[in-house]
Amino acid sequence: MESMLVEKGYGKRYKEACIQYAQGLIDQGLPVVFDNKHLSLLMGIESNVLGYYIISSNKFYKEYQIAKSNGSLRTISTPSYNLKAIQRWILDNILSSFTVHTHAYGFVKGRNIKDNAIVHTKKKLVLNIDIKNFFPSIKFEHVFYIFYDHGYTKELSYSLASLTTFKGFLPQGAPSSPCIANILCNTMDKRLLALATKMNADYSRYADDITISGDENIRDYIDTIKSIIINEGFDINYRKLRLQTNKNMQEVTGLIVNEDVKVKRKYKKKLEQHIYYCRKFGVYSHLQKIEAESKSYFKEYLYGMANFIKMIEPDEGVKFLKKLDDLNWGN
Repeated sequence: MESMLVEKGYGKRYKEACIQYAQGLIDQGLPVVFDNKHLSLLMGIESNVLGYYIISSNKFYKEYQIAKSNGSLRTISTPSYNLKAIQRWILDNILSSFTVHTHAYGFVKGRNIKDNAIVHTKKKLVLNIDIKNFFPSIKFEHVFYIFYDHGYTKELSYSLASLTTFKGFLPQGAPSSPCIANILCNTMDKRLLALATKMNADYSRYADDITISGDENIRDYIDTIKSIIINEGFDINYRKLRLQTNKNMQEVTGLIVNEDVKVKRKYKKKLEQHIYYCRKFGVYSHLQKIEAESKSYFKEYLYGMANFIKMIEPDEGVKFLKKLDDLNWGN
């Protein structure tokens, strides 16, 4: 780098500033990007094209709503094909170099929902706290400072934040959003883990689901836990706040954790019923009965359910997969 700067005739002060800037990023294991032009070259996009996406990113989204389990609606903001490709590049080449807390399990390579639940098996108390409007709680300025505080220039930090936010917030639907959310939660994860350790309890977070499990003394710290979450800029969904004792069914992200990690019986029963009626009446007749004959993905849907069970309970999952394999999918 130094020889290239000398060849192009840059002065000593500018040369030292560039080297210092690059070294600061390298020391953190982050890729070196100098400015927007350099970013466009790395991405393989014309500089003026990338510039248009930066200043007009809000134009490249479609919004739609899906129903939550409680009947309310969640807004999904989906970027265009090209913007999604840009966000994927940022995720793969920059965001993936940032540190994500070891107790964050959602959207982290090599960690899954079962790993998150195992942490909380065989505990007297399990405390679940859900963050309200998780992605929309993360604003443009939060994303800007993720990049700026790690050493990137103001220009680049602004550009990267603009390319990964929508209407000033983190969009639910962009491939970069889960990783950004995890990075932003690092401080909160550290604080809650430190508190859990003090309580002789265990802590984990799966996206917006926070779980702390341990003994009866958890009751004494609930207000402190809530204050940390709020202090970190998040709101709590108090309807989903639950303190579960081992005398009743304990759940973590929809999985049972009283002893070993188990899939809910209701979930397995639903798949069992679908298989039973498909075997008895035929697949298409069953779809007609449940008024879902237009659902061409039904086979994939059932196999997805079985594979989820297999991930959590391997032996049970294999049995369900065998039953699905034995169905006559042609009728």
